[in-house]
Amino acid sequence: MTSRKIPMLVAAAGVTALALASCSAGNQTGAAGSVDGSSIVLQTISQLEPQFQQYADAYMELYPDRSVEVRSTTDQTDQYAQQLATGRISGELPDIFFNVDFLANTLADNNVTLDLAPGITEGRLGDLALDDFVPQFVGQYRPLSDPEKVTGLPVSADSVALFYNKTLFAQYGVTELPSAEWTWDDVYRVAEQIQTASNGAIIGIKAPLDDGGAQITFGPMIKAFGGYVYDPDTGTTGIGKPEAIKAWEYLMSFYGTASQNFSSAPDQTLDFAAANVAMTVGSRAGVPNTKITLADDWDVEVLPTIEGESTTGGGSYGLSIAQTSQQQDAAWAFLEWFYDTDKGMKLAQEVGGVIPPTEDGIENGIWKDGTPPPANLAIFGDSARDAVLLAQMPGGTSSVLTEATKKATQQVMLEGRDLTEAFQEAATTVQRALDDELGK
Repeated sequence: MTSRKIPMLVAAAGVTALALASCSAGNQTGAAGSVDGSSIVLQTISQLEPQFQQYADAYMELYPDRSVEVRSTTDQTDQYAQQLATGRISGELPDIFFNVDFLANTLADNNVTLDLAPGITEGRLGDLALDDFVPQFVGQYRPLSDPEKVTGLPVSADSVALFYNKTLFAQYGVTELPSAEWTWDDVYRVAEQIQTASNGAIIGIKAPLDDGGAQITFGPMIKAFGGYVYDPDTGTTGIGKPEAIKAWEYLMSFYGTASQNFSSAPDQTLDFAAANVAMTVGSRAGVPNTKITLADDWDVEVLPTIEGESTTGGGSYGLSIAQTSQQQDAAWAFLEWFYDTDKGMKLAQEVGGVIPPTEDGIENGIWKDGTPPPANLAIFGDSARDAVLLAQMPGGTSSVLTEATKKATQQVMLEGRDLTEAFQEAATTVQRALDDELGK
């Protein structure tokens, strides 16, 4: 598996030290109230450690006889998955730990994660049932080999939207603002207009393809054109098929006219918050920083469609309980508190920019409160419901996909290679990895 940082929709940051926690000894099936006096370890990545420490502190203030120790770990995919698998064998796993959509299947196959479905059915989350969660987000934690199981619960219904700078629109004579009816052709047209009017001083839209490896971008586009990234029924990838080729061609057409020139090392000075980009694709988690740093007037809108189909991407990180935890009652008690709308999830909305992954949370949560900009913050709820999430792929093949699409993009844009040929070769590489993983 190729090493990469865990690409959460919250802006990724460098993550350092590994500190896998040992499970505390204790009762696994005690009666109600037996979790008092318990001590559990909750492991997360270092970027999220401060907010999870706030959750733990609030929980321990409410339940002073219970202890939650928060520890951080690496954000390198191969290291993280390997260390959890090794911890499973040695019995040195945390009780609750950070999971992420593209690793959930691997961790389930390695018997790292506990199946939460029976416990939820038994009421271990209080009144919350599986049907209360947005289905596609829970679906990311259903193993391909046994989709009746649920090996993690999403923390936030993360999805993306179109950010646009109203001040720049007005400055360059564009009165037509993005709306829910916009298509990507509208985005392209207006972005090119702004970039041309500014003589290239302003980028119309930060290129949606990025470096070619972000499935959260190209996955929904391919689906909108009628294709697929991975079909679990046949064990095949569709990234080189005609429908996908249309998506690749469209994504690459933005460079140079409506967007910046392509580069394998993206220009870090191009930033919507720096007021030199008129439009960009971003997540709810990017709103607080934009509010602080951008003085211009700006807003958000749902992502445009292609041929009537949503192109909104989404993903999630979640929480799992270790199969080997000797404190499963205590772990369940923490999750019950954390996912309670009026308790942990309320705090998560306040300090973590979380959009609750339940229908009730999306509709009635406090996440959409606040003063403009953006005035249209509530559209992230619609985006979450329509989001096309990352395709679950077996083993380490998702990393093979990332590297293969990135390589093909660079070959086309930097070396002038034929697009169809490049992505059909990428598809061959991914299919070979899939066949090896599936034993074909």
